[in-house]
Amino acid sequence: MKITIVLGPFQPLPPGGFGAVEKIWVELARAFAVRGHDVCVIGRGGRGRDDYVDAPGLRIIETPGSNATGRLILDLFKDLLYALRITRAIPRSDIVVTNTFWLPVVLTPLKHLKGKVVVHVARYPKGQMWLYRGADAIQAISGSVARAITQQCPALKRKVTVLGYPIDTAIYCPPAQGRRMSAEPVILYVGRIHPEKGVHLLVEAFRRVVDRIPSALLRIVGPAAKRHGGGGNEYTRLLREAAAGLSVEFVEPIFDDAVLSDVYREADCFCYPSLAEKGEAFGRAVLEAMATGLPCVVSNLQCFSDILTHELDGIVFDHSAQAPELRLAESLIQVLADTGLSSRLGKNAAARAKEFELEKIATRYLDLFAAVAAN
Repeated sequence: MKITIVLGPFQPLPPGGFGAVEKIWVELARAFAVRGHDVCVIGRGGRGRDDYVDAPGLRIIETPGSNATGRLILDLFKDLLYALRITRAIPRSDIVVTNTFWLPVVLTPLKHLKGKVVVHVARYPKGQMWLYRGADAIQAISGSVARAITQQCPALKRKVTVLGYPIDTAIYCPPAQGRRMSAEPVILYVGRIHPEKGVHLLVEAFRRVVDRIPSALLRIVGPAAKRHGGGGNEYTRLLREAAAGLSVEFVEPIFDDAVLSDVYREADCFCYPSLAEKGEAFGRAVLEAMATGLPCVVSNLQCFSDILTHELDGIVFDHSAQAPELRLAESLIQVLADTGLSSRLGKNAAARAKEFELEKIATRYLDLFAAVAAN
């Protein structure tokens, strides 16, 4: 098949940028190309490309993009201009995967020239799905996103398919020597440092954790700048004030998968306390942590149920309860204090993550594309 993947205007292609979607689609594009497909990836220019265009049959087209402003109307206008301009660069394909707001709308009347349109929905939809009724398929990243799509636009129900993100389990794998709870246990968070991610809730909970486990350490890894999706300087200042007197480390984002996987392996518990009821779509960082055999504590968001089951391969706390920081602290203490539970959760998590191996997920994507192209 000839497959074209069009990424958005705001995040550069790997190795630059902070976009998980861009990183994942380049991984999938490699996997498609290795299997003999003709694959083209179009996206905002990054920092050099020699180190990620390493598969025959994979072509990268870099194009100018722009920075997101955080103002919805302006960013939508920028996205529209990008879609109109990028359409000319899209080669004739069997499948065109879109990752922008307006591109499916622009492409629908041009399908006979460009190819069948598969809309990749990586975030909770905000009422725009009716615009995509002319697309050939809607690929939702999780069951919760798929349900929201069909609720907002019932006409799309037969076109929606749920396909999660892959993980490279050769890189994200448990420590060779196995896991043991450290005498100074490390709780790890990896993701955007933003209020909707509940990082402040984690810091508040950690203050209660150290009352029970004084030697514990909290490590927070990710971007804080607004231009990278973080909460900005003011939110960072509030977090540092809340963490005063505690063993809390703030670490800059890590782009190298090998380095990041080591960070997971050095931790004893992973926590992702997201509060984004209509923003969280999948939980890639949780899956990365699970693949390294790390017991995970997550909030009670629907999207996490696709990858984690409470008390089987992780712990789910009720983020909507009164005093959620107490519920979170109880869950963290439970994992850190009960080594038998921690070990069982970690082993089950690593086994569950195998279901999302890159080769398995790539096969499911190709099956979807083949079905759409043949229809």
